[in-house]
Amino acid sequence: MLIIYLLLLFVSCNKSSVKNMDKLEIMKQGSQLFAKYGCAVCHSLEGKKIYGPPLNGIYMKEITVLRKGKEYKVIADRKYLKKSIMQPRYEKVLEFKNTEMPIATFPEEDADILVEYIIAIGDKN
Repeated sequence: MLIIYLLLLFVSCNKSSVKNMDKLEIMKQGSQLFAKYGCAVCHSLEGKKIYGPPLNGIYMKEITVLRKGKEYKVIADRKYLKKSIMQPRYEKVLEFKNTEMPIATFPEEDADILVEYIIAIGDKN
């Protein structure tokens, strides 16, 4: 039993946490995840509208979303960005109401890294 506990403790301590990552590591891992999940197919990081909204500069921006047929003004904070990644059909940016983001299964840590990457991209530009 002690061996199992120590093994679990070791694994959990070695798991990289977004909170412990510096901006360079966030940019590196975020870029890899952005490519891995095919985000660039629909989302620009340079402000161009493709199939989905551009992601640079979106952090803390007020946007209008459509949720269950009603319009809401929301701030694209960390919580909003993560929910948009993890539950893409919960609400849509009004301007892109006729598009569908594919539903992918994101490990929570990958979603956290992507959120920090989107924020860092906005800081970079």
